[in-house]
Amino acid sequence: MGKLQIFICENFYPEYQNAVQVEGFKDIEICVFPSLCEHKGRKAEVKEMFGQPQKTKSTVICSKACDALKLLPKGHSIRTITGNYCFSHLTCDEFLNYLMSQGSYIISSGWLKKWENHIEVMGFDKDTARRFFQESNKQLVFLDAEIDENTEWLIKELSSYVGLPYMIVPIELEGIRLMLKSMVYEWRLHNQEQDSTAAINELRNQCAEYSTVFDILGKISTYAKRRDVIGQIKELFLMVFGAQGFSFWSNQSDSLPKEIRELQMNEASYLLLREDNRFCIKISWGGILYGVIDVSGFLFPQYIEKYLNLAVEVSKLSGLVLHNNEQYERILESEKKLKHISLHDSMTGLYNRNYINLILSDGIKDSKTCVFMFDIDKLKYVNDNYGHAEGDKLIISFAEIMKRSFREADIVARIGGDEFTAILYDLDEDNAKQIKQRIIDLIRENNENLKAKHLDLSVSMGYARPEKENDTIENLMNKADEQMYADKARKRNCI
Repeated sequence: MGKLQIFICENFYPEYQNAVQVEGFKDIEICVFPSLCEHKGRKAEVKEMFGQPQKTKSTVICSKACDALKLLPKGHSIRTITGNYCFSHLTCDEFLNYLMSQGSYIISSGWLKKWENHIEVMGFDKDTARRFFQESNKQLVFLDAEIDENTEWLIKELSSYVGLPYMIVPIELEGIRLMLKSMVYEWRLHNQEQDSTAAINELRNQCAEYSTVFDILGKISTYAKRRDVIGQIKELFLMVFGAQGFSFWSNQSDSLPKEIRELQMNEASYLLLREDNRFCIKISWGGILYGVIDVSGFLFPQYIEKYLNLAVEVSKLSGLVLHNNEQYERILESEKKLKHISLHDSMTGLYNRNYINLILSDGIKDSKTCVFMFDIDKLKYVNDNYGHAEGDKLIISFAEIMKRSFREADIVARIGGDEFTAILYDLDEDNAKQIKQRIIDLIRENNENLKAKHLDLSVSMGYARPEKENDTIENLMNKADEQMYADKARKRNCI
């Protein structure tokens, strides 16, 4: 009997070879074809490889857009397994979509090992490589299965060469291993048809089980939120296994049943309660326990051990997916914080110039739009004579007055050292005058309670409302700025 041939792009050979070794599959032969993303000139070589007489069953694993699919001979018997992306078998498409939306250049172990060769084949020297990568990408992202201890050094080297920051995202190969298990059991069944009926039936059962697991993998791994993953697992047990009861006990669950608490505390990965027609399985990954699934009331209790075997495999995948969800949520939260920092003034918490720049060219929604401009008088004098810490007190005091003066829906920003603006919608002339007077009253109230007279607030202000239909926010800011400087000039003339 020959071996099951699996054709893999050279960029992903390390991950698949590692999965084969971990599972101990001696009847799989990994056949590597050149990456056609950069090596367009090697299509003839790949076509010849696929055109060799197939003495055994063969499978090509690649993306739907891979040029390798176009090189398969007509009438071929080679099976194809495709994903939306080259990396779809390493992590879920939602996460890949997110990375690409952030301008990430995604890298696998195989590509990283030969990065210098790939860049040379692309026709770049250091300068042109920097220009190419920086024009179309913001960062390098390496999907690290932790199968080569030299990869961190290599990604640092590549990062320095192309002038982009890098991020290492740990991944697990559970998805690849489950897919290979499904393929191997199907292959073994195909080659054992002359053996005893019992052996054939056992192989058929194993093949069906792992085919089901692989199908579940495709569904569960597409979800980016924890509750959706748990919901899909619940649907599996209720609809496919005919279970009548399902619970997920997280670490934060209140009033855990005694048997669930004991399972969480011991080293066992599951608990089979045959008399109760029930089993409980831990969901964990990397030493982190995410919870316990509690399944009961099977319509066919005689198959409970079969269900348990399959559920154990599903639990491994579920742990991996929940781990990936956790990493994904951390990245989203980090991005959210960074975005907030980039659009807000760190001293006052108000919007900053970056945010205002995003809306400068916006057209005016209606005639009730109004823009205010403010400038703290004599801030430079306080900074020069009493220190910047005292000047900061003036800025913070006025920021608090701004927060008290405007509505939550209004856009209030600090756009310079002593400059502030406010953009309001649905505001008529009378309301604008009322807001101006409210600010003047709050400034007076602030100054009456001060002991240090150098912290007396004095603010010049002006506002503008649209005079024509094609006005923009920027136009109104300029007009309000003129009114503000006119107010400042009047104050000087009064001194």
